[in-house]
Amino acid sequence: MTTLGIILASTRPNRVGDSVLTWVRQAVPTDTTIDLIDLRELALPAYDGSTSPKKGLPKESQHAQAWGERITDLDALLILTPQYNASYPGQLKTAIDYLYEEWEKLPTLLVGYGWGEAADVLPLLEKLMRRLKANVVGSIGLGSGPDLEEDGTLHMAEEKTAALRGLVARLLNPTRTERTDA
Repeated sequence: MTTLGIILASTRPNRVGDSVLTWVRQAVPTDTTIDLIDLRELALPAYDGSTSPKKGLPKESQHAQAWGERITDLDALLILTPQYNASYPGQLKTAIDYLYEEWEKLPTLLVGYGWGEAADVLPLLEKLMRRLKANVVGSIGLGSGPDLEEDGTLHMAEEKTAALRGLVARLLNPTRTERTDA
């Protein structure tokens, strides 16, 4: 069975990510195990290791070890992020920066939401994940207004839902080229 990690990146009390998460989960096949990684609950401190994760040395803290093991256990990853001030939340950057080798070749899908269909955050996050050699299979953005309201109410067009389903299928079944080119 495939294990899909879904990172819910917003930790704000008034987040609309929970509504977007419900929409995303409906696109995931029922035979997929979902590991919901809510950064509000994970609550990693600012990076506290004495060396760079890129060096590949053993992780020093229990929280870093547990976080690394959790990502290593995934077959694929979906990052669900808001666009805050044209970028991603600091907690997401912290969670990403704790690890290095764990991201390599991990099939990854980015789902962003915010003004302009998250057009600022998605390229930034894709660049970051590709730098870490993740296998980014695609992204999709939801716009404040046309797709969702500030209270989390969704207005998803069938075309966007179909696009998400296609991306999730690609995420869970990447081609051989996608697995090795990341």
